Amino acid sequence: MNYKYAIKEKMWQLPIREYKKIRKEIPKLMGKTLRTFDRYCAIKIDDFADIPAQDLDIIASFLNCTANDLKNYSVSKSGIQSKITRHR
Repeated sequence: MNYKYAIKEKMWQLPIREYKKIRKEIPKLMGKTLRTFDRYCAIKIDDFADIPAQDLDIIASFLNCTANDLKNYSVSKSGIQSKITRHR
């Protein structure tokens, strides 16, 4: 499965105890539910949805990486135009 963000991959690298702890703490810090966090983790590469920048920064800080490290995609000018056109 091609996910837009490498959140699951980063979390799977953690020891199970730390994984469970972080999985509960991150949503609380973002002011979101666990369900919303799970949805963030499951956004596919071709989905229109994105994680808000502030939330992505919070997740990245917990996983000791940058927000860019979590992105499994790059943004091109044509891709931006396509999204703008599709959204109208």
